[in-house]
Amino acid sequence: MISILFIGAMLVLMWALLIQPQRRRQQKQARLLSELAVGDDVVTLGGLYGRVQSVDEDAVMLEIAPQTNVRVAKSAVAARITPEAENAPAPLT
Repeated sequence: MISILFIGAMLVLMWALLIQPQRRRQQKQARLLSELAVGDDVVTLGGLYGRVQSVDEDAVMLEIAPQTNVRVAKSAVAARITPEAENAPAPLT
């Protein structure tokens, strides 16, 4: 009986520590991709910073330098850059 409770407790703990945080990250990423708009400053998974010029079903056109546009997969957009994040001091390590 105790071993069944122990296994159940381990499964609940594993769900709380592994599965739930991953689900939250996926929902946050899906929300970011659905809210992308022209003019947003973003960074890609590859480290490219750019401004969104157009958004298609599965691709985004980014201006990475004046008159230099690249097309990247929409899923490659990692984050939206906010003005506060650009001016924030780097964390001390």
